[in-house]
This record gives sequence, C-alpha cells and structure tokens, in this order.
Amino acid sequence: MRFYARAVPLRRFVYAHCSLCGNMDLRRISFEYVPGVGSLIGRIFRLPALRCEPCRHKFLSLRPLLRESEQQQAPAAR
Repeated sequence: MRFYARAVPLRRFVYAHCSLCGNMDLRRISFEYVPGVGSLIGRIFRLPALRCEPCRHKFLSLRPLLRESEQQQAPAAR
C-alpha cells in the first residue's frame, strides 16, 4: 500500500491555504483579479481575495490568514 499524506496538517487546516498546492504563504489581492461568479459574491460578503505565489491560484476564503509569527514557529521534531 502507498502512504498518502495531507497537503495541510490538521492543526493549520482552520487557516486559509491554497486548495491546489496547500501553500499557506498567501497574499491579499484586489477582487478584480479573482475570476468567476465567486468574486461577485465575495464582494457582497467582503471576503478576502487571496493569491498563492507558487501556483498563481486566485481565490476567496472564509478562513483567516495565518499570522507571520505563527508561521515562523516550527513544530517540535519527535
């Protein structure tokens, strides 16, 4: 059997992340750059528009961004 791992650990799943690559280093962008009907709905509900730098995926998210201080803390190796 093959081993499959999650793209995002469960501890950080509550924060915004890219659905394609799992990257958590996201940048806020303007709503004009997010394609589709979702951007219209996002404007109404004031959702943050985000962009993943490595895969260039643009999306809206209900989840909060991970703070820089929390992102720098590495989990203890076991």
